[in-house]
Amino acid sequence: MRLLIAWRNLLAKPVQSGLTILIVAAAIAMLAVVTLLSTGTHAGLVRATEPFDLIVGAKGSPNQLVLNTVFLKDVPIGNVSYEIYEKLSENPLVDSAIPLAFGDNYKGYTIVGCGSDIFFHQPKVGQQEWLQFAAGRPFSVPFEAVVGAKAAQELGLRLGDEFKSAHGFIPGGHAHDHAYQVVGILQPVNGPYDQAILVPIESIWLAHEKHESKVEGEAIEDSDEHDHEHEVTAVLVKPKGYSEAMRLYQQFQQEKGAQMIFPAQVIVQLFSILGQGEQMLRSIAYIIIVMGLIIMALSVYWSALGRARDRSILRSLGASAKDIFTVILAESALLTILGVALGILTGHGIYLALVKVMESKAAIVLTSGVTLEEIYIIIGGTLFGILAGLIPAALTYKIDVAKYL
Repeated sequence: MRLLIAWRNLLAKPVQSGLTILIVAAAIAMLAVVTLLSTGTHAGLVRATEPFDLIVGAKGSPNQLVLNTVFLKDVPIGNVSYEIYEKLSENPLVDSAIPLAFGDNYKGYTIVGCGSDIFFHQPKVGQQEWLQFAAGRPFSVPFEAVVGAKAAQELGLRLGDEFKSAHGFIPGGHAHDHAYQVVGILQPVNGPYDQAILVPIESIWLAHEKHESKVEGEAIEDSDEHDHEHEVTAVLVKPKGYSEAMRLYQQFQQEKGAQMIFPAQVIVQLFSILGQGEQMLRSIAYIIIVMGLIIMALSVYWSALGRARDRSILRSLGASAKDIFTVILAESALLTILGVALGILTGHGIYLALVKVMESKAAIVLTSGVTLEEIYIIIGGTLFGILAGLIPAALTYKIDVAKYL
């Protein structure tokens, strides 16, 4: 009965009650979005870097090397000699080394030239291979292509289809003469390589040799005789263990023509930079929550004063002061619970929209679902709102209602 009275009291002043709910919801939604983005982005970035223990590439920005190799964004820093790849593949500390070459695209989707060993690459020992096939097989000869799940879906590519790549990293570049044939389609990996098109690295070399020969008007020689003269953009290195990785990293510091990085370490450094902005957003959200709760408490308090005559009548009919106190507290609880619920739903809606944007623009798949921190927000926000209602409830409890009769 008390809860029903509290509910009717709120419905009696819809504008005042609705405004209070919206303020609480806005504060909770902002905090939820910040929390979900932080957790989801961190998990998405970590998942994307899992298959990349170590990366070797040209000297320059480690961030750019990670963006290009792991996330298929930005342009490469440059190339390194094929000899570096050979040394790594023969190093006793290395379990596997996979050469990677970039430089072409198909309708904006990155074409990744790589060694066939990439299809046997395991992010961790004992795990299944990173790249699993939904249909078809791995490439075996130049100008065969294996297409990532999302690229195949959005480009409408199927087994047996043919396409021609374009030079560069944006659509509209010079089209190469030789067509690729799709021989495999990958299962989703929930990462940037869902948008990749994998081809034999020899295909990149051949396509670029023909492109350069057209520009320079020079004859083309058989590339198979000159593999050692070719360059690679990066090398995906899997060490035999953690200690081997550290020893390998120390050894590679003497290499003048390339750098070796831990992608996971680069991501950690990136998050330390982003953490300052994230903390600022959290602080703003906390301030808004406090303001919302203060407004809610004032709203409930003035609402209680505005219905003093109604409560005086209830007291004359036998309602105790405790009953009145409970009704006011119930109003506060209802306002808070509705505001928190609306805020969480709104926050998740905004987050899901941002996830779609991130997937399409940055090729990062953010995790979704309720996080532990979000549960703390729900519990903390609800309890704080109810406690805020104790202030007007306690004040109205002490009011002499006899004068309103």
